[in-house]
Amino acid sequence: MVPPEASDSPPLPSETSAPWLPSHYQRAVLAVCERCVVTTREAVYTTRDAKLVGAGTRMTPALFERLMKHELRTPLEHLLAMDGMVSQASLAAQAHQMCLQDPPIELLVQDDAGGVAAATLAAPLHAISLPAALAFMLTVMRELAPAQLAHGLRAALVATYLGMRRGWNKSECTRLAAAGLLHDIGLLHLDPAWRDTARPMAASERQQLAAHPTLAARLVHGWEVYPQSVAVAILEHHERMDGSGYPRGIRGEQISDMGQMLLLAEVVSAFFEKYANDGASVRLSLALRMDRQKFPESLAALLLPLLQSSAIQPGHAGDLAEIRGASSRLAQALRHWSTLQAALPAGDPPVPEDSPAAWMARRLATLQTSLFDTGAHPDHQTELLPLLQADPAGVKELLFLMREALWQLQSIASTALTRWPALGAEGDPRDAAARAWCDALLRSLPAGEP
Repeated sequence: MVPPEASDSPPLPSETSAPWLPSHYQRAVLAVCERCVVTTREAVYTTRDAKLVGAGTRMTPALFERLMKHELRTPLEHLLAMDGMVSQASLAAQAHQMCLQDPPIELLVQDDAGGVAAATLAAPLHAISLPAALAFMLTVMRELAPAQLAHGLRAALVATYLGMRRGWNKSECTRLAAAGLLHDIGLLHLDPAWRDTARPMAASERQQLAAHPTLAARLVHGWEVYPQSVAVAILEHHERMDGSGYPRGIRGEQISDMGQMLLLAEVVSAFFEKYANDGASVRLSLALRMDRQKFPESLAALLLPLLQSSAIQPGHAGDLAEIRGASSRLAQALRHWSTLQAALPAGDPPVPEDSPAAWMARRLATLQTSLFDTGAHPDHQTELLPLLQADPAGVKELLFLMREALWQLQSIASTALTRWPALGAEGDPRDAAARAWCDALLRSLPAGEP
């Protein structure tokens, strides 16, 4: 049966006088209503039990806006459906296809040591709980941001692989798959402008983006169909073992087992998406080795042999020039930090361990140690580059190290400004120096880099 159009609906009761301003998710629903046949799954009632429209009513943008001006018993976006909605079967089918064609997932199912077949890896997605309102939300994501849905599936598969390698049972792996699939569901409630990586992000936007794990965890907890461990893992998917992550900055064993698997799965997914055509396996391998204090060591050890089996392809003539440029930018940033610290007034009390300046100093010291250990520190470049002239693969690996180091510098500055948005505003000279370094570093990086 063809759903009735909005014009066939009965007259609506009088609306409230309050203006309606759509949330970002409601704007997304409106956009889907414009391009797809969206209908009500059940009747829509006001909080006073007045029926506004019946089940099966075609939802146009105009009707959506009219209904949202009423105080509704159930949020309207929770009552909608469309043909071909995301389901457990469609998710499992897409996941199985990724096992055969998606580079990072191919590495997992081709791992003889792991012994995890494609069908086995995708199976938990058949068993996840998927309430109708959540299925609709994932369908909105599929229609407007298909790469985001693929990212969730990719993270679900990597996390499930880690769980299976750890000997987790079917029920535990199903929870892992749910956490991976839904870990970024909160992004639907943010301004989609965050996806524009070519546009500099304001401090307020960084704060909102950094809040998405908390938002996603609340949403998943609110569905009341998943164990608490799923929401906790989602909350933790941007934490790091050394305490440098967010939103809570917890470390080590404070992060749940499922959260540790999910944070590593998120990193794997992000690397292969960002560097799909530029040595993602090698870049990720280098990052896991350079930043080993950030990631669960025993879990990273399951992935490193797979990543290192991917040979580094020889580079091109411009690689040496890019290395020199990256090395110069690294050296400039490190010198700037040293200069700012040297200019601080003498005789100040010790810097508190939990202060922004102390946190940044630790992060920069760790980065410099990693650069020294790998031979990629700017101080080594004068001696190292001539030795690599006849080693194209070595040049490429050094280039990836330089790019990763620049990314870490940007991460230190961005994370500091997200954690402490008022950094330097209270007149503390150490905080002011830290803020000056962050601002200068971010200005020095072209939009969208590194």
